[in-house]
Amino acid sequence: MDSGPKGASAFRVFIVTLVILGLTCTGLLISLLVTLRREGDENFETVPCSIDEIFKEDLEAEVPGVFDDLTNNEIKGLKNYLYEKSGLDLVRPSANKSNANYVFVAELYLPNKAKVIAHLDNKENQPEREAKVIIIRGKQPNTEINELVVGPLPNATYHKPLPGINASLPYFYRPMTEADYGSVTKSITDQVHEQLGDLIQTCYGAKLKDCENKCIGFLYASSFSPASSGEQKRKTWYWLTYVVEYYTLHTVDFTVLANIKETGVEIEVVWFKGNQYKSMNDLSSLFRNKSVKCVPQTFPTVDKNLFSTLHRRGNIPETAKNKRSPVFVQPDGQRYTVKGRHVNYMQWSFDFRLSTSYGPQVYDIKFGNERIIYELGLQEISVFYSGYSPQQRFSDFLDSVELIGPSAQGLIPGVDCPNHATYYNTKHITETSETADVTKNVFCLFELNTGEPLRRHHSYYESEGKFYEGIENVFLVLRTIITVANYDYILDFRFYQNGVVEVKSMSTGFALTNAFSEMEKKYGFQLHDNIVASFHTHMFHFKADLDVKGQNNRYETIDIKTETTPNEFSRKINSTYSQGYLERSLKLTEKDAAYKFNFQTPKYHIFYNNKTRDTYGNPPAYRLIHNGMVKQIIPEGHNKEPSISWARYQHAVTKRKDTEAHSSSMYSMFDTDNQVVNFQGYIDDDENITDEDLVLWVTLGAHHIPHKEDLPLTTTMGLSPSFILQPYNYFPEDPAMASPNAVRIEPRNSGVYIERYGMSYEPKNICVPRKTNFENKIKSDTELIFEN
Repeated sequence: MDSGPKGASAFRVFIVTLVILGLTCTGLLISLLVTLRREGDENFETVPCSIDEIFKEDLEAEVPGVFDDLTNNEIKGLKNYLYEKSGLDLVRPSANKSNANYVFVAELYLPNKAKVIAHLDNKENQPEREAKVIIIRGKQPNTEINELVVGPLPNATYHKPLPGINASLPYFYRPMTEADYGSVTKSITDQVHEQLGDLIQTCYGAKLKDCENKCIGFLYASSFSPASSGEQKRKTWYWLTYVVEYYTLHTVDFTVLANIKETGVEIEVVWFKGNQYKSMNDLSSLFRNKSVKCVPQTFPTVDKNLFSTLHRRGNIPETAKNKRSPVFVQPDGQRYTVKGRHVNYMQWSFDFRLSTSYGPQVYDIKFGNERIIYELGLQEISVFYSGYSPQQRFSDFLDSVELIGPSAQGLIPGVDCPNHATYYNTKHITETSETADVTKNVFCLFELNTGEPLRRHHSYYESEGKFYEGIENVFLVLRTIITVANYDYILDFRFYQNGVVEVKSMSTGFALTNAFSEMEKKYGFQLHDNIVASFHTHMFHFKADLDVKGQNNRYETIDIKTETTPNEFSRKINSTYSQGYLERSLKLTEKDAAYKFNFQTPKYHIFYNNKTRDTYGNPPAYRLIHNGMVKQIIPEGHNKEPSISWARYQHAVTKRKDTEAHSSSMYSMFDTDNQVVNFQGYIDDDENITDEDLVLWVTLGAHHIPHKEDLPLTTTMGLSPSFILQPYNYFPEDPAMASPNAVRIEPRNSGVYIERYGMSYEPKNICVPRKTNFENKIKSDTELIFEN
């Protein structure tokens, strides 16, 4: 055969023809098999593609592992100890918590790493099980917050201050409880209804109380940080919105600033129609004497076509009518196993849990029985807004104040995760919990086939060997979804067959809007008749405790630089030639390793153990690939910025310490002047990081300027930053060479030979997607997705 272009073209046509014929024959075979089955051929069965149970009930181990959540027995023992300890003077969750001391949160306290590693690797005794307990001491006059470690569980005998956190934290820092939200909102509603109810009904066509089907309410709030208010007080802006689907798309230009005191709620400022008033009396008087006027706004017409609802609308394309979308199947069942919360998949293994305070966490990540990452988990989610009106101007949210873990709710098969995923529950102990609160289906685990190759090559020519070889890109996904008010954050940990770990965050949900005015155009676009959506920045912070070939690691950049040298091969006088070259730069201290992205200095970021080298002198390493860099635009030290000092860096590397376990805390909304967790301090002490146990801290983010296509709901496309940890000279070759998902095609004996390496493509039976029975389950158990 001619090996030139014409020969190559003919060969391509030949291969394409074969592929088409193969697909056609496969389709005809399946049709024939289905027909035979329909005609009563009992030798060929129609079976579900997977027989594995997808909804996993929790079976607690008698002896829980080091990463397992607290068991019911341990929770019982913990509560007995706490409530019997007279010095703590705690009231039960069902009691009135005003002027009382109570448990706000309790969860697993991760043991010392050295002890855990000794247990896991050297079979030493398992470290004692302990709980982290946050106690809010509201009993006068000694009000404060304590973070304690309590153990050993289940029969606790001691408590001590949490390492790295002050033994006594200001009571002022406490997060809002469910009872707080209810009582504060009621107080504000009562006060505004009494003094400005006529104004609200006249201007907005709705009422705060006794409203029947035309209700308006204070459904959204944004904390007024001491950094912005200039006062060490708990102040919050409460927004007025119509009570319809969905309320954040129906804000009106009315906001109050509430000073939340121990003695009650005082409304200090009223913002109405672009102006602020020092009291409700002032505004009421001006409105009565007609010095302040408004153009009445009509209450939204509530039906399925209202722009803010998610009822399906619009014409279905002809090609999609009465046709279901493609679905995933597992023709031979799951290719991963889970025992408790320990997962084995291909060459991967890891443990997972949902921290009440911080959200999803993954531990002891191994590939081929070799630990690569000891701890990988979310630390914080923040959203900082802009705007002319105060409610969005000062809307700088840090979601840990809401407790990230309980913000993850039940996942829906077929939408949130594929139907073939398996689902896992979790439990939390909060101020409302007499016993642990169980959240069902909060994690899903599944294999994902992307429909694209992980690797492939098509060799056309005889001289090249004439073959095709490729492998499907199939990986394991651990997913949870955090819903904080109007936004949903889809968080994935992805494990690829080539040794890559990817962490991905996807944002969706309803935009947070302001009432439209000319002054707001500077900060965003008008999206509908009465609303404008402002620019904001989503940011996520993650911790990755890397153990690459052990715990003595180095962080090094491979800097890509440019050189210009004489070109002795040119006939032009004084000719030069420019090209790139590599220069390795070892980072010696934490300040050296605090990274701010610069396009002028491209580089690779690698982590390795200097004592381990391959045959060629290369250190087996893992490389950080950052696909979600964003610049935090607030100047350092301004507003609430000190509370997210981690956002100053695209990533940072610090020496691991038990006292630097997290980069943020639930107090970050109010502790701007004296952070409980000061991430910048991790860097400022500038410790040596050469041949140390290192922690990589990664910031992901996306600037979001909402547009009309964000109505009614923002989609994940364009708001899905991620980072990758990729083996870099770690393996002798691509470890996915061992994958069972490869296919090779080569010409043989005037025909084509297809090699699937033992994985038969011949159907043993007709495999059909199985029903999850989810719709029947939620009818009898609504707690799968809704709170009772």
